[in-house]
Amino acid sequence: MARPLRMELPGALYHVTARGNERKPIYRDERDRRRFLERLCAVAGGYRLVVHAYVLMRNHYHLLVETPAANLSRAMRQLNGVYTQDFNRRYRRAGHLFQGRYKAILVDKDAYLLELSRYIHLNPVRVGEVTRPWDFRWSSAAAFVGKGRPLECLAVEEVLGHFGRRLPTARRRYAEFLLDGVEKGGATPWAAIEGQLLLGERPWVERMKRRLSHRPVAAEETGRKELSVRVPLSVVLTQVCREAKVERATLLKRRGGRGSWARGVAMALAWDLCGLTQGEIGRAFGVGPYAVSKAVARAVDLALSKRRVAMAIKRIKSNVQM
Repeated sequence: MARPLRMELPGALYHVTARGNERKPIYRDERDRRRFLERLCAVAGGYRLVVHAYVLMRNHYHLLVETPAANLSRAMRQLNGVYTQDFNRRYRRAGHLFQGRYKAILVDKDAYLLELSRYIHLNPVRVGEVTRPWDFRWSSAAAFVGKGRPLECLAVEEVLGHFGRRLPTARRRYAEFLLDGVEKGGATPWAAIEGQLLLGERPWVERMKRRLSHRPVAAEETGRKELSVRVPLSVVLTQVCREAKVERATLLKRRGGRGSWARGVAMALAWDLCGLTQGEIGRAFGVGPYAVSKAVARAVDLALSKRRVAMAIKRIKSNVQM
């Protein structure tokens, strides 16, 4: 059966979900969930995502995200890939964590922003975890009703703006909106989805269909990799060497000396920008896939904790994507 095409647009709104492989847990404890949220905020900052709502269930998650830069595929690849590396490293496991690729539905923001926000926040209620949505720790519901501090990457203003100009009033009315959904049994909007891809009012759906029919070959199809512009590995290596002030031979050595931080960054960028698999990266750097996974995870940690490394990565990306 053919997979639905992907459509990436600037300013688009998506409902995104990913499920554990064989429906197994993707979070085993609170530490896993905290780590995922840290990664989510890092990706949101790096890829300019606007996170409107989230919930982390035991074996899947839901996100409602907006993409000013039309880069959902790259952002989700980073989020799921790096979290998988974190999870595998912690539990000394290997292989896929998620069941296939993530699922993304393009959403008519004007018609479905509020309804999808409620749908996401009612997930824990539907499965009996809690009776009130904001009592579930691992969703954004509490932040919307004033019962918890929002994540740095969470944007509550637009949704709450529909419920009143004064924040206390908006929070109270949103809580009532959620409880009304509980009383109605948490009806889902999925029956209105067209082509496994579009959720919106009829005029909007028709506009999106026309845009999709006129898209160039960049639409993703069954059995093909995502067709986007990939940066050659040689270009990435050149830029990393310039930033780290090391020779390429040093960068590719197993023990890189001054270039040790750059080696991990180069592997991470080869995965992110070049579209290479861990096996392909490992062959280029003379290590196995597990060593690549560790190096990429360490590079991400450095980017989060060391401003110098973060700025170097930013400059490299800017240079190779001009």
